[in-house]
Amino acid sequence: MANITDIHRKDATLEVKPGRGFNLWTRNMVESHLHPGITRLRLDMSRSNRIDSEGVIFLHRWLQSGKELELIQPPPVLFEILDILELKDMWDLEAIVTR
Repeated sequence: MANITDIHRKDATLEVKPGRGFNLWTRNMVESHLHPGITRLRLDMSRSNRIDSEGVIFLHRWLQSGKELELIQPPPVLFEILDILELKDMWDLEAIVTR
């Protein structure tokens, strides 16, 4: 499967569905579609099996900015990374993650 990222905007929501993972390329694609009216990010990771440091940093900064995040079927490695980086307690995973 190619790392094709589908991106659509619905009102204040940016809906993103990465191909294989959330990496620097995906982050750059998402950032190119952001504007001040976007306050919610809906990230469907059902096709993804990985997320790298660029993805984690982007998502953490998104949450720190007070914007809304919904993660759909994130890969298990995301939870391991958050645990290792001691960020798990800073993310309200029950509110963010949809399985």
